[in-house]
Amino acid sequence: MSNLLRVQIQESDLSRRVLSPLVEDLDEDAENRPPILEYLPDLEKDEIVGNEKQSEENNEDSLNNNEIQEDGFLDADDDNVSDDDEYFTEDSISIHTDPDDYDTDLEIDTESLLNPKTTDHDTTGKTKYIKKCFDLGINPVSYFVKNLENKELKLRFHGLGAESVKAISFPLETNTNIEILNLEGNGIDSLGARCLCRVLRENLFLTEVVLSENKIGTEGAISICQFLKSNRNLLKVDMTANEIGDPAGQSFSEVLKGNQTLKELILANNRLEETSARFLREGIQENDRLEMLDLSWNHFKTTGAVAIAEGLQENVGLKKFRFQMAGLAKAGSEAMMKALKHNRTLRELDISFNRIPVEGAAFLANGLKENDVLQYLKVGNNPFESEGAMVILEAVEANENSAIKYLDFSNMLVKTEFATIEERLKEQRKLRIKHEGILPEMHPKNGTYARLSAFRRDPIETFKKYAEFSGVNLHDVFNGGHRLRLDANEFKDLIRGSGIDIPDQQLTVLIRTLDVDGFINYNRILDENESESPISPESRSASVVSFSSDKSEKSVSSARRRTSSTDTVSTDGGNKPKSAKNKAKKKEKKKK
Repeated sequence: MSNLLRVQIQESDLSRRVLSPLVEDLDEDAENRPPILEYLPDLEKDEIVGNEKQSEENNEDSLNNNEIQEDGFLDADDDNVSDDDEYFTEDSISIHTDPDDYDTDLEIDTESLLNPKTTDHDTTGKTKYIKKCFDLGINPVSYFVKNLENKELKLRFHGLGAESVKAISFPLETNTNIEILNLEGNGIDSLGARCLCRVLRENLFLTEVVLSENKIGTEGAISICQFLKSNRNLLKVDMTANEIGDPAGQSFSEVLKGNQTLKELILANNRLEETSARFLREGIQENDRLEMLDLSWNHFKTTGAVAIAEGLQENVGLKKFRFQMAGLAKAGSEAMMKALKHNRTLRELDISFNRIPVEGAAFLANGLKENDVLQYLKVGNNPFESEGAMVILEAVEANENSAIKYLDFSNMLVKTEFATIEERLKEQRKLRIKHEGILPEMHPKNGTYARLSAFRRDPIETFKKYAEFSGVNLHDVFNGGHRLRLDANEFKDLIRGSGIDIPDQQLTVLIRTLDVDGFINYNRILDENESESPISPESRSASVVSFSSDKSEKSVSSARRRTSSTDTVSTDGGNKPKSAKNKAKKKEKKKK
């Protein structure tokens, strides 16, 4: 019992020396003191025992260090190393992180410091994309991953489909590098369009989106329009050839009314009709921010085209307007005339392929006489041909304040007088004009400009008329149809040597028509002659223009190739073939 008390007294004395900040002298009468067990809880006893064990381990380490020093493993400089390094570890250091105690210009992201694993530092979105592809069970597009850091991403005709579009939409939502996104020709349907809606809503760095040649459809277009109405960063949207139907017209009209940032909108080659045209008219009238609008190759027809032209009259923002194949015709040309008179901002106008007749060209000319802002006008591939082109050019010349720099009369032949005015304006105003060439003054007595138009519609049939007018038998020229290989130069020399009077430009068109792998298939001319069936007067006058002053004359070459009376071709007036006497007179006239 005395031994147990002695041990407890010693533990009590040791605890006082360890816990006290002052050094105490040993009390010699400690053995005579009564034990004070109530001041030593069980927890303190365990700590004391642990301290004793730690002290013994430290003594052993000290002995080991002395042994190492005696063996010469430590350098003399290591004696100066402080023992504090053993006790100050990373776990024992507490750092105070109160922001008020620091004076710094750096913005500290507390969330990223405290929870680094929950913060995404991948601004390109590569990690999100690869993970999403893994979740969807599809292969990542390597080209997409490699170009996520570029300013422009061209992912054209990659055949993405709905699932791949869904995958790429996730990284594009947070990507801060891409400004121009081109997804042309990827089969994106309405579901893929809805996935891209999240991109338009979340990404604030995109400025241009190209979605042409897809299958977004009417439903997908309406979904995209819902986000375009309030978008504030996109400058250009291209939705060409997306099978967008007439019901989407109202949504696009709301975009024009509500969006104050968009500069270019391309809706060409879709299925917008007259109803859409009425809605778009309102949007065009109210919008003053859009600078370029393309509504070409839709199904507006004349009524819808007139509505669009009426909207253009009151617009005060558009600079470029493309309206090809819209069905303007005569009524639409009159509405466009008013737009040219009243619009003060339009710089470029393209109304090619619009079935504009000569009367329509006169309307356009009246508008150009009062317009002083339009610089580029494209009216090619319209049926007004040289007459209408002449009227328009004369109007430009008459307007001293005209700003026209370029006129496009593609696929039109012009008169000699036109060329004279063209040269004069080219010197005075630096005006550039595009056309197919000048109409030659051949056969002024019997010829008309309609012949040249007929040649463009049917080069082979019209060439035969040239041969007939020149009194040349094509079978004799081509040696009765024997199979001879002629290249372009040989064919041209053969025609010139035969005496057929045909302009060089038209001969070039004929060569292109008959060219097969570098050789001229002239047998098409002979075969078509032999396979001719009787032609009614109405179809004859509609398809081919006669080159003779007498409308009742018929083809001599066709009559010669008929071997029986039942094969004779009927003519315009129902008369018989020309006599040999008339043919001889023509030859004598040609020799003179």
